[in-house]
Amino acid sequence: MTEQQITSWNQYVNGNNHALGELYASIFEKLVFRAIYYTKNPEIARDIVSELFVSLIELNSEERRKRWSKTQNIETLLLAIIRNKCLDYLKITAGRQRILEEQSSKLVQNPHEELEQIKHLEQCIYELTEDERNLINLHLLGFNNHEIGDAMQISEKTVRNKLSLSRKRIIKLWHQMSLLIHLLWS
Repeated sequence: MTEQQITSWNQYVNGNNHALGELYASIFEKLVFRAIYYTKNPEIARDIVSELFVSLIELNSEERRKRWSKTQNIETLLLAIIRNKCLDYLKITAGRQRILEEQSSKLVQNPHEELEQIKHLEQCIYELTEDERNLINLHLLGFNNHEIGDAMQISEKTVRNKLSLSRKRIIKLWHQMSLLIHLLWS
């Protein structure tokens, strides 16, 4: 870490956003190379590093001083944060891929039956409250719990709990509607 980088970091911690820009310019490529090591994708690596700096600049001065004033090795800190963000990205991506694979293996081969199941699911989602529908729709669009929490102004834990309850409610509605459809068609 150079003296200029240390100075820039200390100025950033004390509220100077321009100083973070100088640090960004001097260390960006090194952080991107570390992110590429994990993600194997230069575009995603750049996005992760850029998002890190956006989140740093969004912190208020008090929070900066509380979190970072005693940091001795800024480069090691930033590399560790990048590693963690990359691992989070890989975990989320693997989870989404697993869900897609599970769902695609469960799809009905008959297009008419598949269309009926989609309508059935849409009806189940429609039966939820507006907040539950919004939450489920954000989840289905691929947003993670943290992003959903930010959008809905609730905590990540609350998102997890509400998603779990909404899924249980959808399953219950699905079974009730399936039973009703079965009775009507029998």
